[in-house]
Amino acid sequence: MEQQILEVLKKLTAANNWQSYKISADFLCKKFNVKRNTVSHYLNILYKEGKAIKINSRPVIFWHKEILENNYHVKLETEYESIEALEKAIQLSSKETAFDKVIGSQQSLFNSIAKLKAAAGYPPIGLPVLLTGPTGSGKSFLAKTYYDYCVDSGFLGDKSKFVHFNCAEYADNPELLTSNLFGYKKGAFTGADKDKIGLFDEADGGMLFLDEIHRLDAKGQEKLFNYLDNGIITPLGETHHGHKVSVRLIFATTEDIKSHFLDTFIRRIPIQITIPKLNNRTPQEKENLIKLFYLRQAQTLNKNILLNSSILKLLIAADYPGNVGELENTILISVANALQKCKSADDNVNILLADMSINVLKQSINNPNLLTFNKQYIKISPTDTLATIIQRTETTSDEIKKYFLKIFSLYTHLSSCGQFIEQAITIINSLCDYLIFEKDNKNNAFSLELFKNVFKHEIDNMENTQQIQLNGNSALVLSYFYYNRQFSNWSLTTKENKTAQKITNYLEKSDSGIKRLSDQIMSTLEQSLSLNSDIVDKIFIQLYLKSIIKNTKNLDIRCLVLAHGYSTASSIANVVNNMQREHLIDSIDMPLDIGVQDIGHRVNNYIQNRNIHSGLILMVDMGSLEGIKEYIDETIDFPIGIINNVSTQSVLTVSQHIKQQHELKQIMDEIGQIIPITQIIYPKEIKKNLIITCCLTGLGTANQIRKLLLKSMPNNLNIEVKAFEVTKLQNSKEIIALKKVYNIITIVGTIDPKLDNIPYISLESIISGKKIQEFNNILDEYVSNSLLKQFNTELIHNFSLERVINSITILDVNIVMTNIDEAMRNYTVISGEKLSNVTRMSLYVHVSCLIERLIRNEPITSYDNKLLDDTNSQKKFSQIKSAFSVIENKYSVKIPDSEYGYIFDIISSNQQL
Repeated sequence: MEQQILEVLKKLTAANNWQSYKISADFLCKKFNVKRNTVSHYLNILYKEGKAIKINSRPVIFWHKEILENNYHVKLETEYESIEALEKAIQLSSKETAFDKVIGSQQSLFNSIAKLKAAAGYPPIGLPVLLTGPTGSGKSFLAKTYYDYCVDSGFLGDKSKFVHFNCAEYADNPELLTSNLFGYKKGAFTGADKDKIGLFDEADGGMLFLDEIHRLDAKGQEKLFNYLDNGIITPLGETHHGHKVSVRLIFATTEDIKSHFLDTFIRRIPIQITIPKLNNRTPQEKENLIKLFYLRQAQTLNKNILLNSSILKLLIAADYPGNVGELENTILISVANALQKCKSADDNVNILLADMSINVLKQSINNPNLLTFNKQYIKISPTDTLATIIQRTETTSDEIKKYFLKIFSLYTHLSSCGQFIEQAITIINSLCDYLIFEKDNKNNAFSLELFKNVFKHEIDNMENTQQIQLNGNSALVLSYFYYNRQFSNWSLTTKENKTAQKITNYLEKSDSGIKRLSDQIMSTLEQSLSLNSDIVDKIFIQLYLKSIIKNTKNLDIRCLVLAHGYSTASSIANVVNNMQREHLIDSIDMPLDIGVQDIGHRVNNYIQNRNIHSGLILMVDMGSLEGIKEYIDETIDFPIGIINNVSTQSVLTVSQHIKQQHELKQIMDEIGQIIPITQIIYPKEIKKNLIITCCLTGLGTANQIRKLLLKSMPNNLNIEVKAFEVTKLQNSKEIIALKKVYNIITIVGTIDPKLDNIPYISLESIISGKKIQEFNNILDEYVSNSLLKQFNTELIHNFSLERVINSITILDVNIVMTNIDEAMRNYTVISGEKLSNVTRMSLYVHVSCLIERLIRNEPITSYDNKLLDDTNSQKKFSQIKSAFSVIENKYSVKIPDSEYGYIFDIISSNQQL
């Protein structure tokens, strides 16, 4: 029920007019036809888990938290006093802030800005901040932007002041520094003929930026302690206790913190941020800074600036020891030089190679690739904004952008059908091939090897801790993509961003596991490489994950390729799976020095994460795995075949056998004729007592019967209970595999799978009590008299009709039984056939599950229509549809013919017990 409510919250919150859907307990109670207190219970669970936003109105209203946050790119609370308060929070948070305009806010400065936002929001007046970084890196700019952000966010008033003070100017005169910071009283010193306020009083209610803070000596730093500790300042000459001020503090220094500051001072500054050198920022950031500085020059001169794209490349490649400040001066010099050759009447200023500074030219001499010119010019006009320049001048060679624009276009045409995912995966695979096999990856902003090592380590870690198995090529593919994303200078338009958000929501809805895995990978990136992933990265990861798991199916026999090397095994598996057009082969890439014990550990992890029934084939590249047997879990209940000297051809042969559902021994016998080095490890014979539960349709009812049986059993009863679909039990291979491990005592369910020498007890006969004694006789061999008596008492209690129905559905039991009664009466009137008590009980259970399936929109869609070939059967089928149409009317659902087919089967077997 909780999941159903969550799905409704998702669907209605995702609508364009989501505010019009007042999702309350009453609304959901009517929708699902369940008790109000049941709905309220699950809504409160979702609220406490942070999945739902709660509005304390009358009635109380709920919406899906994550959907609103993703749609509006905001961070929201879980509770608001009114709808208006929620809308205001969305409006305030979704408004562009001063930090959003900072170049690098989503790249190298992402973590720095996140810390500044945290400092700004800490009550009551934020946290003190210390910015460190080399001269010219942008500390003063970031401090002023921090102030603007505080004003934008309402932490500071519109009329609050930003006071900038350079401590270096008074470093040699501590008394003068003190008087400037805290003010002084008349008569405090010679010449103090009147009171004077200091910078703290001037900045009261605002922000004080103390630059070059390292120029304060120990005494100067100590003078700040009283304010940092108590919020109190004492002017020079003050004889009382001073007075309180409310000032947000931000400091800046170019020096090493440990060698220039008192430990007692640094402990009082909880937020310490390092601003990177310009040369450590991404090429995209450098390019955007260059364009920004040329734009400022265009606006100052009121002229267009024409910049050759080759010169832009040269400027990006240059080294700037003076950081952003030096870059800005370099551009200023180039414009000044160009102006010398420009007539005053000219509208355009052409930036040529000769206009570059000596420093830039010297660096380019040894790199002839930077001195090749083309005829492509970037035009920067005084009326432009940086955003329009970036959008207009995005390089046409950005292959990542080209591939994603294809995906965006594809979504607008195919978003309503499953073809989108299939075709989008094809585009992603083409992009991967381009990046790995065709793209020149010689840029060195971030070492490609670093990416490979980080991804290999983290994916291995994810597989171990999360108990998942990814394609062996995953680390390689993700490394190449993220390495090349650094050089992809692409800013999404508003329209593209909305499309991207819809795509990722679509992918997550189609597969809930995709979100968990993609979030894990992006979190790894942020922690290991300090790289912030955007929505384009998220779509790539999600589609790539889709591509490597899209055709995985539940195979009776699995094949695992183990080979030494970075991607040997995964490459073989990929080739074979692509040739077979479905996922038949798994892989594990192994280091050259791995031991048999480690291989056994990896194989065990693989087995634990797979539902293997009839066997596993291990195909290895070299070395006999003779000793692996002792390291494989002894409780496995299937044989393991081992094949040495693996090759693409041998794996292809095995995959064909698996596809044709051949047994493991047959596969090994045929492979043994080609590759003589093979062996089969058979499991130890372990017999456990087992009761099987089953039902006609799926596993839902079988699982609930299992739970009721377990609830009835004493704790020390040595009997396991497992649920199965009846179709699996009718598969001889399944039963053979089960009998290797279990002694099957009996089967309890809603349909008899008719297995030789295994007694069947129907659920209806337990409910009616007519076969409880037979059940006792079966268990007598395995259970003591006292335990059997205890089991009987609990069985009678737990298997009343009301309790059984209540356990298999969240619907109101009395209403459900009344509606089913009406349907059965209708059938008796229409057909003239009286239903036995056994049949009636079967219908109570089955139709209860049917109603819930239809409400969940999870109907059974397959049924063997051959059973309806004759005229009498067709007539009975029609009578059933007419009689049970009352269920459709009561619950506003449509019962498909496949579901009616199973009701037909129950009624056709109508008999007295």
